[in-house]
Amino acid sequence: MIKIYSTLTRQLEEFKTIEPSVVKWYNCGPTVNGLMHLGHARSAIAFDTIRRYLEYKEYKVVYVMNFTDIEDRMIEVAKREKRAVLEVAEEYLSYFRRDMASLNLKEATVHPRAMLHINQMIEFIEGLIEKGYAYESNGDVYFDVRKFEEYGKLSNQKLENVLQEGTADTKNPNKRFPADFALWKNEKPSEPSWSSPWGKGRPGWNLECSCMSRIYLGDTLDIHSGGQDLIFPHHENEIAQSESLTGKPFANYWLHNGYINIDKEKMSKSLGNYVNIVDLLQYYSTDAVRLFVLQTHYRSPIIFTEDAIDQAQITSDRLFDVILLTKNYATETTVDKSALSDLDKDLLEKITKAREDFVKAMDEDFNTSNGFAVVFDYSREVNDYLRKADKINGSVINKADELFDEFRSVFGLYEDFNNYLSMDLVEKLVKLLVEIRGEYRKEKNWEMSDKIRD
Repeated sequence: MIKIYSTLTRQLEEFKTIEPSVVKWYNCGPTVNGLMHLGHARSAIAFDTIRRYLEYKEYKVVYVMNFTDIEDRMIEVAKREKRAVLEVAEEYLSYFRRDMASLNLKEATVHPRAMLHINQMIEFIEGLIEKGYAYESNGDVYFDVRKFEEYGKLSNQKLENVLQEGTADTKNPNKRFPADFALWKNEKPSEPSWSSPWGKGRPGWNLECSCMSRIYLGDTLDIHSGGQDLIFPHHENEIAQSESLTGKPFANYWLHNGYINIDKEKMSKSLGNYVNIVDLLQYYSTDAVRLFVLQTHYRSPIIFTEDAIDQAQITSDRLFDVILLTKNYATETTVDKSALSDLDKDLLEKITKAREDFVKAMDEDFNTSNGFAVVFDYSREVNDYLRKADKINGSVINKADELFDEFRSVFGLYEDFNNYLSMDLVEKLVKLLVEIRGEYRKEKNWEMSDKIRD
């Protein structure tokens, strides 16, 4: 049984989908106004892995992740670079797609873009006005937060706290109340705009995700996710406008990933303390970056240091070596139970236990940290078997390899194994090392045998 910690209820809950074995999931994607950095990657890798695990548990996951291509920050970049917003969006979107592929992130079922859904957004706003939750003011349209009695339930704060914390715009004369947020923004010089019943303008950022999630997934989602920085105001505003329009719960489970911190501060473009993925992958493998992210539970913060990512690369390489060695010994034959040695039987029991322990760890709010602990222990057990066995049982090792494949599929690791295994030179080198190690083991030269293994 999978349990999920939902930000909305602030507790672990049993995961139950609206439709049996189908997960309707909307993840807030990036604003494509710059290169993908490690902060973006942390969120993307975490939710990609959770998706992979749900698929491992035989759910059909309908995964929608948007690209924000019209928003205040997009306009700022376009003005600074003296280019059209669409040109900026197309360029950085291509870079994001490149970096997402480099990180072995699965393609979303749908990647909606805001600019392609303007008409539906206008209809959404019209529905809110008709129901009395929104109002027009000098070409702008605002959501009236005081009309939504549960405003603040996701971020666990009251409306008066929003005003006290200074997050509300108290100087805008077009608003009825300082905390009201924009659904439609009146046209400004040199900004993209579209025709609407309220004059030319563009949608507010908060509206975009509510509208697109409804188009592709319906009124109520199983999961809505994003970074912790989106809890307020973005996700809070999404709940308000979506539930006001439909009268239904917007999402049953809210998942938010923790930050990556550098010098105790959140990694972000605004602070200038970020590491671009394209630069990071010049020095570290995709597998090392994924392992670095996933060794920490998705809700916990990660401290980024060069030592930490260096260690992730070392750990990734060692795990790869064990799996590659396992594949070299594996033979796809039926296990002959009458011919099993005590070591064979012991390894088969450990394979069963490792699978059970892995599922137990991941079922508890997708705890990849504990899941990796199981994988590392398991790799040591398999390596120990290969070192101790007088005669390696290829069918038993094949069972061990099958479990490694399951782990790899969930964590998104070493996806190019077939390329490695199809390289004649690599095959010859691995086999030569195995033969040399075997000779050292016969001579009981454990020191040299272990050096080759390591």
